[in-house]
Amino acid sequence: MDSFYSQGPKNVPEGYTNPTQLFKKHVILSILGLLFFIGLYFVLTFWFGRLAYYSFMNGDDLWSYVLAGGYAFICLFLIKSLFFLNKKVENPMQRFVTQEEEPILFDYIYKLADEAKAPRPHKVFLTHRVNASVSYDLSFINLIIPSKKNLEIGLGLTNVLSLGEFKAVLAHEFGHFAQRSMLLGRYVYVAQQIAARIVGKRDAFDKFLGMISSIDIRVAWIG
Repeated sequence: MDSFYSQGPKNVPEGYTNPTQLFKKHVILSILGLLFFIGLYFVLTFWFGRLAYYSFMNGDDLWSYVLAGGYAFICLFLIKSLFFLNKKVENPMQRFVTQEEEPILFDYIYKLADEAKAPRPHKVFLTHRVNASVSYDLSFINLIIPSKKNLEIGLGLTNVLSLGEFKAVLAHEFGHFAQRSMLLGRYVYVAQQIAARIVGKRDAFDKFLGMISSIDIRVAWIG
């Protein structure tokens, strides 16, 4: 089997690709920020649920029950955003190629991964997109157990690259493998998706608020 792979330069300083102290500092700050976000999120969810319970159980007038309903609504609004991952989304990388189908491509990828001292990809996807990226199957369990990384190679990108440019692009992607930046990326992605869903997603809760707002100007302020 012919191989198109060419070895990289031999005079690269030892530890050249190791993360810097500044990078590690930013990673620590990011993790602390995410932990604060997650902690605050669950504290607010519990707090509004507790307010709803005590306002309803100890209420002795209409206003107490109105407050209880408002607290319960906000609590449910926060809880429902935790289940966004259950919805199936369109995945442009449903099909992948195997080493038996593309032996020359996998020989090139594996040699580059080994030279970069990065884990070999779990799956290799060939797509129509002008893109190259690392991906993983996202689920709640993968917040605890790291998922295996997949490599996407967009044919729209490779059609306009030389072999050296193609190697540089893949080497960049294997940098994510080697530096384990995807570990932090999972937490960032989940936190971002929850926040984006709270702000931008429109569902039955939002329709209900819109209905309240359109009934009468005297009660629109509630919505």
